[in-house]
Amino acid sequence: MKKNPFKIPPKTLRLLKKIGRLADERAEAAYAVGGFVRDLFSGHPGVDIDITVEGDGVTFAEKLARLTGSEVEAFTRFGTSIVVVPGFGKVDVATTRSESYESPGALPSVKKSGIIQDLYRRDFTLNAMALSLSPGYFLKLLDPFGGLEDLRKGRIRALHEKSFIDDPTRIFRAVRFEQRFKKRIEKKTQHWLLEAVKGDYIQRVSGERLRNELRLIFQEPHPERAVLRLEELGVLPHIHPSLGVSAAVKKILPGIAQSILFFHQNKMALEDEKMVWFQSLLLGPGEKEAEALSKRLMLSRAEQKIVSQTAKTFPALLKELSKEELTASRMYRFLFPLRPEVQCYLMAAAPPTLRKKMASYFIKIQKAVPWVRGKDLQTMGIPPGFRYSFILLEALNGQLDGKFKNRKEALDWVKKSFVS
Repeated sequence: MKKNPFKIPPKTLRLLKKIGRLADERAEAAYAVGGFVRDLFSGHPGVDIDITVEGDGVTFAEKLARLTGSEVEAFTRFGTSIVVVPGFGKVDVATTRSESYESPGALPSVKKSGIIQDLYRRDFTLNAMALSLSPGYFLKLLDPFGGLEDLRKGRIRALHEKSFIDDPTRIFRAVRFEQRFKKRIEKKTQHWLLEAVKGDYIQRVSGERLRNELRLIFQEPHPERAVLRLEELGVLPHIHPSLGVSAAVKKILPGIAQSILFFHQNKMALEDEKMVWFQSLLLGPGEKEAEALSKRLMLSRAEQKIVSQTAKTFPALLKELSKEELTASRMYRFLFPLRPEVQCYLMAAAPPTLRKKMASYFIKIQKAVPWVRGKDLQTMGIPPGFRYSFILLEALNGQLDGKFKNRKEALDWVKKSFVS
C-alpha cells in the first residue's frame, strides 16, 4: 500500500503516525474512525480527527496531550476525551466500546469492547469504517459492514433494524447525510426509519437533543432540501404537532438562503442564522403553539424571543408592509423592534416587490447616521426627559423620509418645533 493513498495533508499525516506509534508503545491499537474515514474516501478530508483505542482511551488521550503539548478534556462516563492540538485542531479520542439502550431515545449504556463491536454501534455503514494507525498496518482499511461499497454506490444504510428505535435522532442524521452527500436512504433502511416514525419514538427523545439535530440540519449547505425530506417522511409532526411544511412554506424556503446572504453581504449581524431557517417550520402556529414548541425543544431565551416575535407578527406584518403608501419611517417603526433573524425571515417570505423595498430600506438604515442626537437637544436647552426619545425618533423619521436635506435642516426643525 502507498504511504499516503488518500492525499492526507502532511500535518495530519504526521499526527496520525505519531498516534499510531504511541499506541504501539503502549501495546494498544489505535484507529481513525467515523466521519474522518468517510470523508477521506469521498475525497474531502476533514479537519477534525476521530480516534478510537482498543485499550484505555482516557489515559491514551492524556499521553497524547503531553506528547503534543495539548490541552485535554475527558468524559469518563463514555470513555471519551477531546485533545486540542496546537496548530492543528481537535482530536476526539475514545475507548472502543459497545452500547445498549435501556429504552428508545435514552442515552446509551456503554462498556469496553473490540473494534468490530465499536463499529457496529454506529449509525450507518459509511460511518462504520476504520483505518489502522499501527505502524505495521498504517492506513489499512477495516470495513466489516460494507461501508465503502455503500459510499460508492450512493446508499445510506443502517446497521440493524433497531437502529432508529435505539436512537431516533438517527432519523435526522439519515436525512442530513442523504442531502449532504447526494445519496439515497437504502430501501430497507427507509422502512426501518418509517417504522420508528410511526411508532412515535421521536417523542421519547429530549427536546435538547431534537433541537441540536435541527440546528445541525440548518448548518448544511442546503437546509431546505432536508426540511422538505423530513416533511415527506412524516417526521416533523412527531416532534410537535405545530411543525410542518405547508404550501406557503415551500415557496418561502428557496428565498431564505438569499435573504441570509443579503444580510451578510451588507454586514447586518445575525447572531444565530440557523434560527432564520427554524422559523420556516412555524408558519401557521399561534402564540400558544409557539410557546409550547419552545418548551418542547428547550429553546434558549433568545431563541424563544425569535419564535414569539414570528408568531406575533407573521403574516400580518407582511400585509402592512405591502401597503403602497408605506414610508421608510413606518417601515422602521415596524421592523426596528424585531430581532434581525425575524427581519431576515420576513424578507425571505415577502413577495418580490416588497422584498426589493425591504432590501432598499435595510441598505438605507445601515448607512443612516442620525443627524439629531441627545447632545444636540442638550445644547438647545431642552430639559432631559421622556421627550428626548420622541424628538429623536421624529427627527430620524423625517431624515429617513427625506423631509430634511441635511443635518442643518433637521436641527432647524427641532428648534422650531420644540424650543420656545
